[in-house]
Amino acid sequence: MAGKITLKVTKGALAGQTFEYGEKTRIFIGRQEDCGIVMPESTVSRYHCVLEITPPEVKLQDFGSLNGTFLNGTKIGQRSREQSWEEAKNEQHEEYALHSGDVLGLGSKCELSCTIEGAEACAECGAELSEGVSGGATVCENCGQTPVYYNAQGKRICEVCYLVAEKEKLEKRIAEKKAKEQEEKAAAEKARIAAAEAERKQKEAERKQKEAQEKKLKEEAAKAKAEADRIAQAKADRERKEKEAQAAAQKAEAERKEAERLARELAAKLAAKPNAEQKKCAECGKLFTPKAPDNNLCPNCLSDRAKVLDGILKAMIGAQAPNPAAPVGPSPVKGYQKVKLLGKGGMGEVWKVRDEDTGKYYALKTMLPAVKANEDAVKLFLREASVAQCLRHKNVVSTYRSGSANGTFYILMDLCEGGSADDLVQKKGGKLSLELATWITLQVLDGLDYVHNVDLQAEVKKGIYKGSMDARGVVHRDFKPGNIFLSDNSDRPVAMVADFGMAKAFDAAGLSKITKTGTVMGTPVFMPRQQAINFKYAKPEVDVWAAAASYYNMLTGTFPKNFRPGKNVWQIIVSEPAVPIRDRNTAVPQQLAAVIDRALREQPEIGYQSAAAFRKDVVAALPANIKNAVRGAIS
Repeated sequence: MAGKITLKVTKGALAGQTFEYGEKTRIFIGRQEDCGIVMPESTVSRYHCVLEITPPEVKLQDFGSLNGTFLNGTKIGQRSREQSWEEAKNEQHEEYALHSGDVLGLGSKCELSCTIEGAEACAECGAELSEGVSGGATVCENCGQTPVYYNAQGKRICEVCYLVAEKEKLEKRIAEKKAKEQEEKAAAEKARIAAAEAERKQKEAERKQKEAQEKKLKEEAAKAKAEADRIAQAKADRERKEKEAQAAAQKAEAERKEAERLARELAAKLAAKPNAEQKKCAECGKLFTPKAPDNNLCPNCLSDRAKVLDGILKAMIGAQAPNPAAPVGPSPVKGYQKVKLLGKGGMGEVWKVRDEDTGKYYALKTMLPAVKANEDAVKLFLREASVAQCLRHKNVVSTYRSGSANGTFYILMDLCEGGSADDLVQKKGGKLSLELATWITLQVLDGLDYVHNVDLQAEVKKGIYKGSMDARGVVHRDFKPGNIFLSDNSDRPVAMVADFGMAKAFDAAGLSKITKTGTVMGTPVFMPRQQAINFKYAKPEVDVWAAAASYYNMLTGTFPKNFRPGKNVWQIIVSEPAVPIRDRNTAVPQQLAAVIDRALREQPEIGYQSAAAFRKDVVAALPANIKNAVRGAIS
C-alpha cells in the first residue's frame, strides 16, 4: 500500500495503546461507543473530532468539541460554552493536514501522537526512490558511491530524469551556438551587401570620372591610373577579407557538426543503456519506463484516450487468445470492436462494443484511479472485482470480465440500452410516477436480496467463474439511481443493479479518494449514518437504506436528508434524520409513506435489515390499482 498511519495515545487513560491504519478509512474520536477510537476522559466530547485517512495522507477536523482540539499545542477548533453540540456540529470546520510527529490534543487530559510512514518518489516522473538512491542509479566507478540527483528546485529525482535534463542542457548549448553562427552569417551578408553597394557607387564615380577625363584626357591620365591602382588594391583587400570570412564560416560549420555528432553519441548511449524496467510501446514502438506493471503504452500514446481504449481491447483479446501450441486455423483470432461512446465523466468512459466472434453487444466501462496504482493495488482490485463475475440474476447486471491495462481499469458487462434510473428521472422532468418508480424498485430489491444471500462457493461450482471462492453474500456499498440500469426504453423495462463490488474493490485497493468534506455530490447523499461512521464493515442493511433513499429520490426528485449549501455533508449524514416523504410529495399514499419512512430510519438501527422484508412491506402497502399495474414485478 501507499503507507501506514500509527496513532499512539501518549496521555490519558489509554496511554500506551496504538492504532494502526494501512488503508483508506474514516475515524471518529470521542466518548460515544460507536466511535473508531473511544476515549473515556471527561474532557473529550461525544464526537470530538474526525480523521480522514488515505495513507500516507491524514486530515483532521474538529467536530464542535466543548474543550477544543489542539494540533501541536495550537487550538484548531472549539465551540463556545453557550452553544450546544447540536448547534455547533452544523457549522463548517476547517480541515488540517497531519504530518509525522504531530501531536493531537483532546482537551487537557488526552493526547495522541501521529506517525506516518511512506516511500519517497521522483519529483519528475513519480518513480519510487529507495533510501539514499535515485531510482535505478548506477554506482560510480571512481568513488564507489551511489549518486543522489536533484532538480533545479532542490527536489530528488531519479537518474533517468537527471540524464534527460543533462541532455536538454546540451541541446540548449548547441542551439545557442547555432544562433551565434546565424548571427555571424547575417553580419557577413550585411558586409557583402555593403561592399556591393560600395562597388556600385565606385563604378558610378568611375563613369563620371571618365566623362570628366574625356575633357581633360591628357591632363588627368596620370591621375586616372593612380585611381585605378587604388581601386584594384581595395578590391584585392575585399577579396582577401571575404576569403577569411568564408574560412571562418567553414570552421564554425565543422565545429557545429562535431557538436551534433557528440549529441547523437550521447543520445545513442542513453538509448542503448540497459534497463530491465523498460518496455516497448505497443502503439509507436518507442522504449519507455512503465509506471505500473500493466503499462504497455508510452506517456505520449497514453495521453490519447482512443489508443488507451484500443489497448484495453487488445488486452481483452490477449486474455482469451488460444494456446500457441494448438493448431492454427485459417482465420485469425477475433476480438472486440468499439461501436460508440455511451457516456463519459471525470472517472472514465462507457463504450458500446461488439464481440466479433458472436456478434453480441456489451458495455465496456473504463475507470481511471484517483491515485497511482502499484502492482499490489492492481492485484487486490482484480481479486475483489472477480466477485462480481460470480453473480448471475435477472435483476443484476452480469459482469463477464475485469482487468487493468495502461493504468486504466475496465469491466465488460451487459449492455443496458435504457441507460440508468438517474437518466430516466432527468428525462421525465425530475421525478417518476408511482407506478414506474415502484416497478423499478421492486425489481432491484429482488436483485439485492439475491446478492446479499448468494452462496459464492456454489456459484463457482456451477462453472460461472473459474477460480476459488468461499463466501456468502456481497454488499454493494454504492447503491444509487445511477447504478440502476434499464434494459430498454419501454414503459416496463427490466431493472438491474450495476457495479456490484466495484466501489469496494476500488476502496480496498486504495485507488479512490475520500469525498471532500462539505461537498454535496455523488454517493454520500445515498449513504446512511452507519456506513458513514463504519463504512469498512458495512452490512446488507446499508444497501436496503440506499434502495429506500433511491425510491424516495425517484418519487420526489430530492434527497431524503436536507443537504444545504455551506453545511458539512458528513455532519448532516451522521446527525440528521430523513425528512418524511409526504413532506416532499403529498401524493405518496400514507401506508406506503410509512414503510418508506421506516426504511430510512437509522436510530437505534436501520428500519429494515433485509431487502426481502422491505420489498414485502412495500407490496403490502401499495394501493390496489398500483399493485395491479406492477404485478409483473411482484411475481
